[in-house]
Amino acid sequence: MNNNNSRAALSLQESWASNLSDYLLLRRQQTQSAYQVPDNNTSSDNGQVDRAQDKALFSALLIMLTTHLEQGHTVLTVEEAKNEIPVQGHIGDESVALYAWQLQLLEMLATPLLALVEAQGQHLIAGENAMEPSLFNLLSIVFAQKHQLWSQSVLTNYERELLTKRFDAITALYQRLKNTDLEAVMESISEYDLFSNVLHLSEDNENSLSKNNKPITYQIKKEKNRSTSITFWLHRTWQAEFSLAKRIHTIMSQQIKLLTIAMPENLEDQQIAAINVANHNAFSIITGGPGTGKTYTVAQLVIALQHATQSRKGEDAPIKFSSDSASLALAAPTGKAAQRMQESLQAALDAANVDMQLEEAKTIHRLLGIGRTGRPRYDADNPLGEDIIIVDEASMLGVEMANYLVSAVKKGARLILLGDANQLAAVDAGAVLADLCRISQLQPIHVELTESRRFSKDSGIGKLAQQINKANTDTQAIWQLLKQDEALSFSSINTQAAGTVEDDQTINSLSNLKLLKEITLRYQNFLNDIKKLSKIPIEKSMPEQTQSIVTSLMKTFNQFRILTAGHNGEWGDHYINNYLTQWHLTELKLPLGQNTWFHGRPVMVLQNNYELGLFNGDIGFCLQTSDDSGQLEVFFENKAQGIAVNLLNEELVATAYAMTIHKSQGSEFDHVAITFDSSHSRLLSKELIYTAVTRAKKQVSIYSTKLAFEKAVQTPTQRHTGLALQFEAL
Repeated sequence: MNNNNSRAALSLQESWASNLSDYLLLRRQQTQSAYQVPDNNTSSDNGQVDRAQDKALFSALLIMLTTHLEQGHTVLTVEEAKNEIPVQGHIGDESVALYAWQLQLLEMLATPLLALVEAQGQHLIAGENAMEPSLFNLLSIVFAQKHQLWSQSVLTNYERELLTKRFDAITALYQRLKNTDLEAVMESISEYDLFSNVLHLSEDNENSLSKNNKPITYQIKKEKNRSTSITFWLHRTWQAEFSLAKRIHTIMSQQIKLLTIAMPENLEDQQIAAINVANHNAFSIITGGPGTGKTYTVAQLVIALQHATQSRKGEDAPIKFSSDSASLALAAPTGKAAQRMQESLQAALDAANVDMQLEEAKTIHRLLGIGRTGRPRYDADNPLGEDIIIVDEASMLGVEMANYLVSAVKKGARLILLGDANQLAAVDAGAVLADLCRISQLQPIHVELTESRRFSKDSGIGKLAQQINKANTDTQAIWQLLKQDEALSFSSINTQAAGTVEDDQTINSLSNLKLLKEITLRYQNFLNDIKKLSKIPIEKSMPEQTQSIVTSLMKTFNQFRILTAGHNGEWGDHYINNYLTQWHLTELKLPLGQNTWFHGRPVMVLQNNYELGLFNGDIGFCLQTSDDSGQLEVFFENKAQGIAVNLLNEELVATAYAMTIHKSQGSEFDHVAITFDSSHSRLLSKELIYTAVTRAKKQVSIYSTKLAFEKAVQTPTQRHTGLALQFEAL
């Protein structure tokens, strides 16, 4: 078995949940021993909330909820259908009948071990009855051949210990679930003190885990002639969704002062509707694809706000929105998205001949004053002072950040969310924008813009985006479009050649190498500019000239970008960036492999650095300066001074010739090359490809296999969230 495969099967990030579960159960047992007087007339098996079976159920659910959270889900729902017939099978020598919900839970908990079984090969399944469900086969192997699995896998002692704990947890859960029904499980949960029923949460403890002291929250749903279900949250996640829904409901009920808006003649009906909704409501959502005029629409509100501010100060007073005037805040989840938002909004204002200087758009972290502690400076007790808060790229909002944001909106202020609900959901758990757009109570304050001005009716990119977004994707229509439209191309990559890519060291085939060389040449204009700067280095004493140079470099660099589905493999950003680095060094005749920093290296910031004023997604260029030492500094757009490379932690920046599609959200490029193969299969979705395609303004080139591409455009992202349940309860 390949060592990398065994590592992938382990899901080691779940180990902390197992350790936490052990700790909570131990402390609970110690507390009971210290404070409860034993009753000699009470059997240990009757009336004790800490029966082994209930402990096993709690531990299993805590581990599964943690895994779900890592995958972006906020809830785990277990559902029992009426009149469901159990599935018959054998686990070892035991004949069992399990319902679908029981199999679902067992499979989720057993995933690391089942992956090991599958990786070991078919010989382990040789004696099994092929007619039985595969999960029974796999569980039989897990129970019967544990030691063989361990010995044939390349595992450390620590990893073997974790898998042994997981095996014990699966065994305990299996014993708890067999010969029972969901009703009995629900009854056990309701009696166990580490679970809290949503119905029993009071106003005093609903927002405090320290007061509630119950790590898992649940909600039972029963309806006549319909299935019975129970939904679980980690308490912190439930709290975030509960607070988000409650706060949005509160904001929507507030009265606001209407702005006088002069509607431009060139607005579409949908844009007029969006302006009216945002003007008449304290909370509003405006969604739409690229070029549908979201920013231009919101610009009309900003213009109206300017007129209102100007009338209070006098017609001749210069207008500058700032924290002092407490009027307008612009924000986005990443620094790049915030910068693009400001540029787009300023362009819309300039086009309307409005003389207005916008305050700098901020990341949401900066807006809320979130520093190293992770807690916001601005919250319900210390709200933001702005009257209008506009947040772009809201599809990137996770549930916790969205909760922080809405909690900081002052009474009587407007919060406007802009975004494309068809794009990728947040890296953090939740799918806030998509959820809000589907909730019936919010439909009156949501307007979707569908008319694109960037992509005409004849635009290949626009057509491709529309095809990908269809509920029932027509792959034949997509292939036809890729063949016929000059702005689109598809190149089939080779995944059958001998050899593998491990640690980004080798490339699989000459045909793929040819394609990669073709992609590389798209950066030739950028490299030519870098060569010129090697002869005429940056003058640090001339900041205005430096900014002009960096702006020009950025414009050239943004003509083309490589977007990858993931980090690993031949078509991941790690390998491609390494390949392009070698090309860059060779072309400039720089030493190969001696230093990670070199003249012309494009870099992307991976984490916020508040001390240096750098934010996740910022792009900069490492350039040689004109001083005697030839010092290398990194220059970022809209920053007058460079940053010495020794101040930048190499782990917090990455070479930016290629970036993941997730990191590209909020950016635009003239031409994008999208690369992925079957090794990225678990990452592929139609939202991923749609996001990548819509980063391009003029041209899209796709490098993949036909099978991987078709799978991607036919696989919608499904995130299990509880936000809709929270609104139902309001």
